[in-house]
Amino acid sequence: MAEWAERCIEQNGLVVLPHAPNPQAERAADIVLGLAHAIEMMTFNPFDLQITPYGLLDWYRYLNLGYQIPVVGGSDKMDAASLLGGIRTYAHLGEREFTYENWMAAVKLGNTFVTVGPLLELEVEGLSPGSRLDLPLGGGKLDVSWRVESAALPIEKVEVVVGGFAVEEQAADGALSAAGSFTVSVHESTWIALRVRGSLGGRSGEIAAHSSCVQARVDGARPFKREDAIAVLEQIEGAIAYVDTLAPKPAARQYKKIRAAIEAAHTRLHQLMHRQGIYHEHNPLHEHGEH
Repeated sequence: MAEWAERCIEQNGLVVLPHAPNPQAERAADIVLGLAHAIEMMTFNPFDLQITPYGLLDWYRYLNLGYQIPVVGGSDKMDAASLLGGIRTYAHLGEREFTYENWMAAVKLGNTFVTVGPLLELEVEGLSPGSRLDLPLGGGKLDVSWRVESAALPIEKVEVVVGGFAVEEQAADGALSAAGSFTVSVHESTWIALRVRGSLGGRSGEIAAHSSCVQARVDGARPFKREDAIAVLEQIEGAIAYVDTLAPKPAARQYKKIRAAIEAAHTRLHQLMHRQGIYHEHNPLHEHGEH
């Protein structure tokens, strides 16, 4: 997939990793190598299952490591029960003409949200998702404002998410619109996004919409969480183990190329962890200097 992604990027295309969280496989390596523009939350049928929290959790890991990758939506048509367009991507075009090329550019810039119904707006210090805020040493306070509108799906709750955790929530109690503002205290580099809960099937707590994030960097440092770095590194090690033990090897040259790409991602993240002062026990199958 890395080779295909590189060729797409060279032709000014849009690279989206599909239906998070599965399959993880090469996904982590491609993100670390900078070969993905967005990550997709896939839903077969929103009346059965809406935006999966497991897909969001995997995406949060990358955001927690400073990879400001936007979120998009998509639907697989696997059978007659799969609803095309049941989950959708919205990307803000601004003053640009509505063309496919401009839509791709808007997705890359990151002012997107994914939804099974509600439409949303988010601003952090007047900046939209996809933006980056630079704060001085010690951090500061950020003003967050948001608005949610829905044509049919009742809005149960709106959450301001900071670094993967809801720091503020406002009950909407089934209304079709809601708005609010909140001040976030930031002491270390992190990210801010908006999460909307509500259900087409009447199940409480389901996620109906989610924005991409605004990244906040304190004293120039990228967000970087130790536990998420180790989890992503282990995903890459799992991909290496799969290539070594289970994947077919019809061509030696292609096998070496695939393995080299995943190894490069492992090395890049590993070195980044060391620069962040994070050291850990290595997988014994993939120790330094061992094939």
